Amino acid sequence: MWEIAGIDVTKIVWIVIVLVATYLAAKIVHRALRKIFEKTPFPEEIENWVAKISKYVVYVIGVFVVLSVADFDLISVIVGLGAFSIAISFAMSNIIQNFVSGIIVQSDRAFKVGDEIQVRIAGKEYEGKVVKMRIRTIIIKTKDGNKTSIPNSAFITTPVIKKKKASKKSSTS
Repeated sequence: MWEIAGIDVTKIVWIVIVLVATYLAAKIVHRALRKIFEKTPFPEEIENWVAKISKYVVYVIGVFVVLSVADFDLISVIVGLGAFSIAISFAMSNIIQNFVSGIIVQSDRAFKVGDEIQVRIAGKEYEGKVVKMRIRTIIIKTKDGNKTSIPNSAFITTPVIKKKKASKKSSTS
């Protein structure tokens, strides 16, 4: 154990090594996921979210390892984070619900951008052309030109009618 002015140098070296390893591991995970996602049919927005979240998970694990190397009491840190995460999950339950619903809606492929749909939410009927499929909402353009943003959870809990496109008749002489 090397000490300089009461500071354990070996601990500092190990902390720096763990931080560098965490940074490199996060980069590797992020790049590997981007390569994997090149071959999947998921929307790019979902792929970006998953890649970012996985990178942050690696950072969090690295922070826990750094705290362990620095001799912090991890039990109290984990208990505190557990209580914090419960509070955050209650506060963000609607956002989380729409995010998960967005993944389900986009992977089901019941409709896509450009399709005409009709959906009834809380007694109100929405009908129009799908112009954008986001991670939390679907945006449709109604016949009167308005754009309406509908939460993805509505597409999981209520039936959606996909309108048939009018077929073009070919004239034969």
